[in-house]
Amino acid sequence: MKTALLDRSNEYLISRREYFTLFAAIVAAIAILFNNDAPQIDALRGLAVDRLALLQEKLSWFSRLTQSTEEMSALRQRATQLMLENSQLREAYLENFRLRRLLEYRERTPLQLRSARVLFAERSRTPNTVVIDLGARQGMRVNMPVVTPDGLAGKIYKVNARTSLVQLLLDRNFSVSARSQGGRVLGIVSWSETRGLEMTGVPRNAVIKAGDMVVTSDYSALYPPGLRIGKVIAPSLEKGEPFMRIPLEPAVRFDRLEELFVITTPAESFKVTVADSSSGD
Repeated sequence: MKTALLDRSNEYLISRREYFTLFAAIVAAIAILFNNDAPQIDALRGLAVDRLALLQEKLSWFSRLTQSTEEMSALRQRATQLMLENSQLREAYLENFRLRRLLEYRERTPLQLRSARVLFAERSRTPNTVVIDLGARQGMRVNMPVVTPDGLAGKIYKVNARTSLVQLLLDRNFSVSARSQGGRVLGIVSWSETRGLEMTGVPRNAVIKAGDMVVTSDYSALYPPGLRIGKVIAPSLEKGEPFMRIPLEPAVRFDRLEELFVITTPAESFKVTVADSSSGD
């Protein structure tokens, strides 16, 4: 058995002898090459070193490229995180700003207010409404005015147990008696699907100009006088028409409604309250 193993090992060495010889010759040639100072050998050695350096440089570039790709991915991830954090901080800042304005308005106005949060909007339906988180259990009643610090937003249209529908000023069935602050011109403000918010019923000879603020009038049975409605854009006179058409820019940003106030002061107290304060206009 032992003899057979020795024979097999000898056969393996004999069959691989040529390879061992070639390998030894290459090693010897390289040793001679790098230990020979002949000019030709030295030039050849320099060429080999140059090629080796070039190869090493390529490998190093590839390594740096791989590392740069990983760093770029990490930077992108960090940038995304910072962007999200920045967005959250900005949202918190804006919410704080809105709440501060609401608080200041509540402290400034003589009217009794109840703050409400907009749950969702139903502006694609008729009437154009938003749903707030106050209902009959919180004392809400139909036709209560709804405002923001910027002005009149609408009125309570329907009351549920815990929520209410607010009919917005942008609804075509909504109208309110109004007057201009500058010329004290009276009219009716309503929403038109084609012309937007406008004041109608104003005589042709009335004095009203672009930039005038239009507010609720003293003749409204539902709304306290002096609530901002909108700013006059450009009055127009149509030939043969006895009245002017006065387009308005809404005072309230209806695309940003998040918090509202419901005026809980009884309607019969509006004139007395506003006359005492004289601050609504």
